[in-house]
Amino acid sequence: MKYLEILRAKLAELTTTRDAAIAEAEAIADLIGDETDTEKRDAAIADGDAALERAKTLTDEIKLVEERIGELEAIVERAHNAKDVPFSVVTTPDDPYNVDLRAAPRNEATVRDINERAFRAVAEERGLGDDRKGRAEELLRDQRTNRGGALARHIIATGRPEYRSAWGKLVTSPQPLLSAEELRAVEEVRALQITADSSGGYLMPFTLDPTIILTNNGAVNPIREVATVRTVATDNWQGVSSAGVTASYASESTEVGDGTPTLAQPNVKIEQAHAFVPFTVQAEDDLANLAEDVAVMFGDAKSRLEALKFTSGTGTNEPAGLIAAGVAFNSGSSVVNTAGSGAFVIGDVFSLQEALPARWDANGVWMMNKKVVNKIRQFGTANNYFAFMTDLKGDGRDPILGDQVYRNSEMDSDVTTAGKKIAVYGDIGAAYLILDRIGLSIELVPHLFGASGRPTGQRGWYARWRNGANVVNGSAIRILNVKS
Repeated sequence: MKYLEILRAKLAELTTTRDAAIAEAEAIADLIGDETDTEKRDAAIADGDAALERAKTLTDEIKLVEERIGELEAIVERAHNAKDVPFSVVTTPDDPYNVDLRAAPRNEATVRDINERAFRAVAEERGLGDDRKGRAEELLRDQRTNRGGALARHIIATGRPEYRSAWGKLVTSPQPLLSAEELRAVEEVRALQITADSSGGYLMPFTLDPTIILTNNGAVNPIREVATVRTVATDNWQGVSSAGVTASYASESTEVGDGTPTLAQPNVKIEQAHAFVPFTVQAEDDLANLAEDVAVMFGDAKSRLEALKFTSGTGTNEPAGLIAAGVAFNSGSSVVNTAGSGAFVIGDVFSLQEALPARWDANGVWMMNKKVVNKIRQFGTANNYFAFMTDLKGDGRDPILGDQVYRNSEMDSDVTTAGKKIAVYGDIGAAYLILDRIGLSIELVPHLFGASGRPTGQRGWYARWRNGANVVNGSAIRILNVKS
């Protein structure tokens, strides 16, 4: 209600200022009749025009404020008619969380208001660094992720102080004592069903959620660093890819050829991952920040699991890995064999790079195990040292044949065993798509039991999240296979 009062006061102030500008313009107009001093007259005309322009600008601003007041009055009226509204519908400018999402309509004006609140909530969050804030703001600006304000509502609901304090209690105590405000905050998150399948466990506050906030998992999972990564709120993704439309030159009035591309429909399924962490009741007593510590542990476990599956996942009940899906793409057309059987030589490096179609050269990068990188470094001699060791781009990454190298510890390192896939080269961002579903849920398992069915003095956390990945354009990469 206080925000309405502020807006009404602003409306009165704007109206007074506008009326004064109009009066000023009219007073100047009365003086313009003096024809003896043209310089003075021209200056007066300019002053009058400026005053009228100010009045016009103020009138436009007044119209916007009046519309906003009307919207808020309608929302307030609906809120007064609603039952058990736990939070205020309107807010003071310095509190982005004081809004009832359940009562808020999903019209354009309200979606815009909630989006603005989410941006403010992220910007004002002291516990986040600039890189993490940037990641959250990027997702809010992405209309595919924040369709209809879904992510903005998620950030407001899980970020409000009442929910954070409730979440800390719910994941550390089997019988938490929640205040009325905390209980309402939890009920709000459940009632909104911000993402489907959110009824199990308790969604992490957005400030801890690795599906929203950027974490330093590029060091663990290099595929995330170079692949295309999107955050979604759906169960399945269907795309369209092709080799492109065929274009040609021709003489005047010549009928254009049929450039229809062959379309493929790549599919990325969203799969569920989960993890379990036991802890003792003594740890619960002794560690004040246990809930936040376990969020970090689950984030690390998530990164390590995904590093493996994004590399070699089968695509059955898990993401399709870059290697497995790349090999399977278009009957193995992305695979390049080494020249010799059970051997890896310097010529194979050149052959792999040259096998990539020219259209993908601009963004070509290498990915391989550290041991393979070191093997290639040893190909360097006094005559070709620059090709394997010199930082040509000045970006701090020693390249191979001028292109960046990303180390992936989950890739094969055996360069002498037939069938090993020891290197990837190409535009991995165009080839591989990762979809992260909004929300990671954690719930408390109150007691763990031993083989005899008696308690062990331990509790546990069960976490689950969902994502998927697949090669959507295998023509953009080439995979080096050790020939049999």
